[in-house]
Amino acid sequence: MAKPGIESQSLITWPEGNGRLVNHLFEKTKSRVQLDRAAVELIPVDDGGRSRVDVITVDREGRNPHGFRAQRVIFAAPQFMARYVVRPYRESPPAHIAEFQFGSWMVANLTLRDRPKQSPRDFPLSWDNVLYESPSLGYVVATHQRGRDHGPTVLTYYYPLCDANPREARTRLLEADWKEWTDITLTDLERAHPDIRELTERVDVMRWGHAMVRPRTGFMWGTARREGAKPFRSIHFAHSELSGVALFEEAFDVGLRVSDEVRRVSST
Repeated sequence: MAKPGIESQSLITWPEGNGRLVNHLFEKTKSRVQLDRAAVELIPVDDGGRSRVDVITVDREGRNPHGFRAQRVIFAAPQFMARYVVRPYRESPPAHIAEFQFGSWMVANLTLRDRPKQSPRDFPLSWDNVLYESPSLGYVVATHQRGRDHGPTVLTYYYPLCDANPREARTRLLEADWKEWTDITLTDLERAHPDIRELTERVDVMRWGHAMVRPRTGFMWGTARREGAKPFRSIHFAHSELSGVALFEEAFDVGLRVSDEVRRVSST
């Protein structure tokens, strides 16, 4: 961070985005990290007055189950996943889980052989570009942080489905195939960049049915968020959804809160 009176930085991120932070944390802890296993069941257990959590994991093929015994578990995933992974929640899910609603997003990565043509009066491509009167959120230039404003690039385009009913939005998201979403993307972008179709060499479409928590009216200050943030026996919950807003800063804050929570409980 710059000191007072010093010119601010032109960039406040890295070319790889938050991946830089993930890699930094991984390098510090990789001797204790297992990348080839997924937790599929959490079983809270009372063992002679002391609580623990039995964790069942499988490999990347969904086979070779292996168990761990943990004093504490941090569940850093959305609430809708908890009802499938936490055994007591599967049998009797708490009411607050249903209050967490998630928006559906289509995200497309466009690989371009060159930058779109621009007239002298056009504003240069920014990292984040929003289209006027578009249903999308525009796009980011994924290569912007490399400091090169010419040649091949990748545009990442974001299209949220803001239906009142999130289930209907997910259905609409999944019913449209690659061709339809590609056409929606290019049709929207060519309003700003008429040559976008001829420049695009490849389009990768991702459909996220549960992309981000929806900060709808009544949820932000309701009880569901507070209930979701409470530990369930020896399982502690950490996710940006617990703040009601899907931001990295919120995820960071929730992670710190839960790590302090676990440390305090473990020291007593």
